[in-house]
Amino acid sequence: MDDHTYVAAVDLGATHLRAGIVDKEGAIEAFSQNEVKDLSSAADIRILISKMILDLSRGTGITPKAIGISTAGPVDLKTGSVVCSPNMKCERIFLSGPLQEKFGIPVRMMTDCKAGVLGEYYFGGAKDAATLVYLTFSTGIGAGVLDRGRLLCGSNGNASEAGHLLVDTTWNLPCGCGGVGHWEAYASGTGIPNFFRVWSEDRIDCDPKPSMNAGQILYAAEHGSPLFCSFAEELAKINGRGLSSVVAAYNPDLIVLDGPVVRNYPALIAKKMTECMDHYLTMPEIRISALEGKAPLLGASVSAFKAARVEKNR
Repeated sequence: MDDHTYVAAVDLGATHLRAGIVDKEGAIEAFSQNEVKDLSSAADIRILISKMILDLSRGTGITPKAIGISTAGPVDLKTGSVVCSPNMKCERIFLSGPLQEKFGIPVRMMTDCKAGVLGEYYFGGAKDAATLVYLTFSTGIGAGVLDRGRLLCGSNGNASEAGHLLVDTTWNLPCGCGGVGHWEAYASGTGIPNFFRVWSEDRIDCDPKPSMNAGQILYAAEHGSPLFCSFAEELAKINGRGLSSVVAAYNPDLIVLDGPVVRNYPALIAKKMTECMDHYLTMPEIRISALEGKAPLLGASVSAFKAARVEKNR
């Protein structure tokens, strides 16, 4: 690949869709973002992805050589689709085939956290880690694992779904996947408000509260409200269990935390959860991503460049 090769990278989440034109050094030449939380049609999502890529290409005059897609899972890599994601409205979203047919270039997709761990490894200063875990707290909770430079994928691309680790049998909150007691149901951006509501129901010191989102709840805790500070301590215990399970499962030497829940409240979330971890195994280094939420997008570009090299060498 020459120095002037670019790819299109796409990061499809439950709330936002991000797209960029990226070079092999990880420089994002152009970037755009749209909300997708109200889109319930797979066709509408594909149309928006195509429009964003075309607009970026025309605006820069750059023709990408491949497309890399990072998406909320689960995925079916054989059909290039998102399948029954608990945080998205569409039952199945076919991506790889339709986009490859439209643009006539290779398309590669993976779950967002697998893309995220690649982004951190190649562009986030994590190449010295023997075993790297990327763990994000956003609409949901997910993880990606890279061991000695090899991506842990699982049988069909859905390994390391950390958001569905069992962390509680007291409140048994329902998870979007259909299970109960899963980490994502308590500590994700969508889970925190529901956990707070259930946790506060039986407290005599808690008057009925209006509906609050995760940011409002954490903001109140950060600013010292006693009720919300107590909730933050309970949330930290849940997060400590989840993080301890990640360490026990993968024995990493580095965990990179990401997602708006962590980035916006580092002391309240990241620091407190590490204080609530057990110490069965050696504690890894734990730090917050410096890529400003772009790790999955950059990781998708890594996958796209690999696909473009394969195509060129045919």
